[in-house]
Amino acid sequence: MIAGKKGSVFTLIGLYILTIPFFNGLNVTTYDNSQILGHFGPSTTAFTYSVYIPIFSMLAFMPLGLKLGKQIRVRTMILSISFLSLLFNTASLFAPTIEWFTFCRSLLAIASVIGIFASMVPILLKYNPVFNMALLYGILQFIQKGSQHLYQYFGAQFTSLHNWTFGIYFLNVNFLVGIGLAWYFYKADVAPMKAPVFQFDWRGWIIMILCFIIILFLCAEGQTRNWFSDSKIGLAVAVLFLLFGLYLFHARFTEDPLINPDVYKYKNVVIGAFLMFYIGVMNGTGSIVTGFMTNILGFDSVLGAQTHLAILLGLCISIPLGTYLLYKRIYLATIWIFGFACYGFYHLILFFRFYPGIDSSDFVLPLVFKGLGIGFLFPVSLLYISEGIPPKLSTSRMMSGIIAQAVFASLLGGAILGTFISNMNIQHKTGLSQQLTQTNMQAEKELANYKRNFLFMGLSDSEAQKKAEKGLSSKTSQAAILLAYKDVYLVMSAICFFPIFIILLFKLWRRPIGKVEVEPIPI
Repeated sequence: MIAGKKGSVFTLIGLYILTIPFFNGLNVTTYDNSQILGHFGPSTTAFTYSVYIPIFSMLAFMPLGLKLGKQIRVRTMILSISFLSLLFNTASLFAPTIEWFTFCRSLLAIASVIGIFASMVPILLKYNPVFNMALLYGILQFIQKGSQHLYQYFGAQFTSLHNWTFGIYFLNVNFLVGIGLAWYFYKADVAPMKAPVFQFDWRGWIIMILCFIIILFLCAEGQTRNWFSDSKIGLAVAVLFLLFGLYLFHARFTEDPLINPDVYKYKNVVIGAFLMFYIGVMNGTGSIVTGFMTNILGFDSVLGAQTHLAILLGLCISIPLGTYLLYKRIYLATIWIFGFACYGFYHLILFFRFYPGIDSSDFVLPLVFKGLGIGFLFPVSLLYISEGIPPKLSTSRMMSGIIAQAVFASLLGGAILGTFISNMNIQHKTGLSQQLTQTNMQAEKELANYKRNFLFMGLSDSEAQKKAEKGLSSKTSQAAILLAYKDVYLVMSAICFFPIFIILLFKLWRRPIGKVEVEPIPI
């Protein structure tokens, strides 16, 4: 099926490179969101939906993409998906509105899912018998997460020189390279993992999509509607619980449901899904740093992407080291402790560094720790939740982990976190504003200095007073958001260190990783 000598490094590198453009299909529009906003001029709500919809499209299409990735002949599948990705990606250049742009991005996201699974099939078939599964998971995680930060950095650099369309052209070049690689490496056009009969739980899939639509609504509008103070939010949550019940009823009378409840009979799936949710919560605070850099400190996209390369440095250390420890059958507890400790230090260091005058260099060390945490925790969590699971329950295991980590922790959790920070910011701003009284000599002195400067500019006394009060209020706002971020990161540091205490206290996972037979899904 594949050209080249069995086990050759050249063939292995080529097959892995082929997966990269599919992993980064959605990254190309995140190099500079301000340019997208300027080009289409959407409302804040419309832009929020344009960010969420392609992600939910990718997540919703995963189970069907996994089926199709096995069912159709690999060479045909890779070439077809690459050409379709080129078409959808190019179409986004000519989108007249943000709605059409979102539609094209969603089609690209769906094609990327099929491309990921299809491009992984030859790697699994050719190298799974040769490689330990820990090595396979480690390499795929390194490629996915490492390429994400490199794309972000180089994309931001060239987008600043050209404009937002650079990312579209750049991804097209990647797909053209992928077509060339597929043409070279895939000689025989076969479907080696094809099932004799195509079976798919269409009804369960539709119910899952309906659930995702409601969660999408909660993520996009929950904060603006102030959550349960809005009747539509309460109605959406009620319908979501009804759909959960409907799916359980459906699964009870379906032979092969999309997410089989039998998978939760395996203890590692239940614990693993909770751990993936926990890791998603810890990792989700990265949006605070990104927002702080952009909105408070005024970093441009290039400086923000350059600073985040520190995460790549951490990944270059932790993923090879973590993979080596798994390969050498080191206790799982050791790797968990390393990962949680790195995340704990990431949050703790930033807690002490959220202060006026913070510089880009202050983010490097904590972001290195974040990269270390990602590299230690993500591969081992994917292996652990897959441990001892029969191939029949592979999709159920995969979707359990993805829904726990991506949907509930990262997407919905991120929206809830944004509301929490806004509320904390209002409380701190109110508290600080109450201190701006005549008895506060420092505040009076600041106000007088501001007013004197505006008077020197030629403003009238009343205008200078208003400008001075506005300037002092702005300074109070920045101090309030810093205090809100410090509160969040102090709590998160405690949350990160807490599992270490539990692992040591109850002597958990004092064993190496067990047998893993299902295919790795590094998303």
